[in-house]
Amino acid sequence: MDSSLEEFWQKYISFAQNNNSGGPEYIYRGVSNKTHELIPSIGRNTEENTRGNISTVERDLLTEFKRLSNPILNSNDTPNTEFDWLFLAQHYGLPTRLLDWSTNPLVALYFAVESNDDIDAGVYAINHRVTDQYELFDYKTADYTDKHKLKSASVIAIQPNQSNVIFVRPKYSDNRYVNQRSVFSCPKNPFKPLELDNLQFMELKGHWKPELRKRLRTMGVSTSYIYPGLDGIAKEVKSFIHDPISSGRRLVITVEPRLQ
Repeated sequence: MDSSLEEFWQKYISFAQNNNSGGPEYIYRGVSNKTHELIPSIGRNTEENTRGNISTVERDLLTEFKRLSNPILNSNDTPNTEFDWLFLAQHYGLPTRLLDWSTNPLVALYFAVESNDDIDAGVYAINHRVTDQYELFDYKTADYTDKHKLKSASVIAIQPNQSNVIFVRPKYSDNRYVNQRSVFSCPKNPFKPLELDNLQFMELKGHWKPELRKRLRTMGVSTSYIYPGLDGIAKEVKSFIHDPISSGRRLVITVEPRLQ
């Protein structure tokens, strides 16, 4: 067994356990390539693809998404706020300013080791307030709406000197959000990497990924858990051809992943 891998595993699990309760919660983001910057999908190569005219790209995409989605959404599924529209658009792959994070460190590690076994990866971690009351905020400014600027300080989700981004938690109406313990960062400027105080990065080697996937599976964090439904099950079973957990594997066992 690679002693460096074992050292990483022990340190990662210990870090997660020690920061899993009390105060503002730690949130995590796994990246399969350590060189990936914290830039949301709307900001990746957008300036080049639009010849510098980026100011209206997001607005136009979201407006068109709303126009085409409304006829096929029933009244119960129609988003009530701009953030709800962003969550829906992000879920179906539309480029937005949202960036996926998780309050579950095992989920973040899964995304770091999910692919690209020849590329070093890692997990970002930060201790930051998360708000469930996203209706109080304007996603374009990462600040309170004018209507809510006089609300009680108890609902504040922005830490001092970090008003360039807020972290919001969607309503867990989708099983994928539930299993992934989803949180989204929403920056004021989606075309620049996030600037966050006290951001930590835990790097891991690409050749560790198969072994880390095995360990995560034994803890219940597998493809079918991350992506609940038949698509996720099929993807997981297919992976056994190239990435078997052990010789003679016959049964997939899914348990609720949690740190003890």
